[in-house]
This record gives sequence, C-alpha cells and structure tokens, in this order.
Amino acid sequence: MLFRRIREHVAHQDWTAIGIDFLIVVAGVFVGTQVSNWNSDRLEQRRAQGYLVRILANLQDDQAGMKAALAYWGDVIRYGEAAIAYADEDRLDGGSRWKTVLAFYQASQLLPFRMNDTTYQELRSAGDLGLIRDASLRDALAAYYVTGALPTSPHLMEYNPEYRNLVRGYTPTPVSDYIWKQCVVQMGTQDEAFDPDCKPPMADAEAQAILDRYVAAPGLLPALRFWVTNQKVAYEVVRGSIEDAQALERQVAAAAR
Repeated sequence: MLFRRIREHVAHQDWTAIGIDFLIVVAGVFVGTQVSNWNSDRLEQRRAQGYLVRILANLQDDQAGMKAALAYWGDVIRYGEAAIAYADEDRLDGGSRWKTVLAFYQASQLLPFRMNDTTYQELRSAGDLGLIRDASLRDALAAYYVTGALPTSPHLMEYNPEYRNLVRGYTPTPVSDYIWKQCVVQMGTQDEAFDPDCKPPMADAEAQAILDRYVAAPGLLPALRFWVTNQKVAYEVVRGSIEDAQALERQVAAAAR
C-alpha cells in the first residue's frame, strides 16, 4: 500500500508527499530495528541472568562442600598428629593403645574436594562471557574459577597419599574391617564422620604389636608426615576460599537481581 502511494506521488511529481512517504519509510525501518535490538537485548539479559542464577547455586554447593571438607580434614589432621606424637614421643592417644592404632588408620582417610565450576565452564565454552556486561564481575569470576587457589591446587585437594596404601597394608584385615564397620559413620557421603569412642576389638598386647609394626614399617612415618602437612596446607587454602566464594556470591547475587 505505501509503495503504491509512493509510485502515484512520483507519477504526479508531488514532492512534498514523496518526502513524507520517505520519512515514513525511514521511521518504520528505524523503529523495526530498535524493536529487534530491544528484543535481542532482552533475550541476552535473560540468558545472562540464567547463568548467574546457576553460578549462585554452584557457589553455594562449593561452600557446603568446603565446610564438609574442613570438618573431615580437621579430624584427619588430628589423627595424624596423634600418630606422629606416638612415633616421636611414645605418647598414646588418650592413653589408649587401641585409640593410637585407630589414629594411625584414620589418618589415612581422604575426602577429595572439587569445586563446582560447571556453569562457568559452560559460559566459557559457549563463548557467552560477553553476556556478563559488568567487567568487574567477569574479572571476579575468572579470579575464582581460573586463577584462584582452588582451581590451581588440585594436587592438594585431590591428592591420594602413599601413606594410605602403606598403613592399610600393615593393618590386619580383621582390624581394618572392624574400623570401617564400627568406627566410621555414614560411609560414602560427604557427611562421613569418625567415631573416636568405638570400643576396642583387641587386647592391649595385640594393639601394641600393630603399633610396633607401624613404627618399624619402611617409609610409613615420612609418608604420614608428608600427608599431614599436605592436609594442613589444603585446609588453609579451603578456609580462605570460603571467604572468596562468599564475596563472589554477594557480587553475583547483586548482578542477578
């Protein structure tokens, strides 16, 4: 219809009408482009917000996992220090040979920690980092997920110690089975915990024989010291990373509103 009118105006050389028609066409194209851009911008904002909401959930998972790891590692460190105290000073844990055997064994427990970076990695692989328009937020995300203490320390967070193999190799199978059945609670979950008061399954003489075997085992004590040191460093890294996760969570939550 509009183009038919334009042809008629050209045929009659009605230049005023032609000018008006031209302005109508330009205005229509402009408005259409703006509406298209607005819709595209709205969709991008919605996608960005979806990413941010998922990152919030990932950060909350991280904090829960880190707190569980700290509780678990704290127990492992305490057991390891008790075992080292016996080896170095002949000091029984709680004055009990059985508890000292238990300390040697429980010091070999491990709970690997892996940060939940699935959403951030998806954001990167999809080339969607530009959806996060706040440059300071992009920098904060990279600082946590790429160059932060957690992603650069898998050797601490997921280390499988030599001590674990050694001490279990020198522990009689019935004793090992008893510890898993009676002295470890909720196996196989991040809520796994230790029962330090589980009753001894043996007499003091048998417990002492196991302790003598541990102390005499080649390489066991150096491996124990290395493992305890590793856990202490990992503990401090994770403790600081909880604060990093909390700060990033606040920043992401503000941007997701």
